[in-house]
Amino acid sequence: MTQAEQAVLIWPVLALAARTQRVLTYADVEGFTGILARAQGEPLLLIHRYCERKHYPLLNSIVVSQDTGFPGEAFPNNMTPIEFLVERARVFGSNWSAKDKPRSEDFEASESATEIPEPRRPKNLI
Repeated sequence: MTQAEQAVLIWPVLALAARTQRVLTYADVEGFTGILARAQGEPLLLIHRYCERKHYPLLNSIVVSQDTGFPGEAFPNNMTPIEFLVERARVFGSNWSAKDKPRSEDFEASESATEIPEPRRPKNLI
């Protein structure tokens, strides 16, 4: 299973958790999806990038470490604990069932959107 496919599998789990205003641990996500906690970083990053691109609250911010209650160190944004709590409230207040449901291609687009494109060469006009 690709990381984009894993992100598709994780998305509805997070959307339902957000609807019920529940924070999930990495172990919870593993239990619901079968994706090992240590392997969730990349799929959650794809979800993060997709949310940023669509101007959605950061759905991945409700997945937290059991020890700290906050996302792990690999979370892409450098946020204070207060900023995380504000973002979590935005996630909980969002109507996820009304938002676009991403497919693996959408996550692959999120992944490639961060790559630096090759410079374009002018076409010969002959």
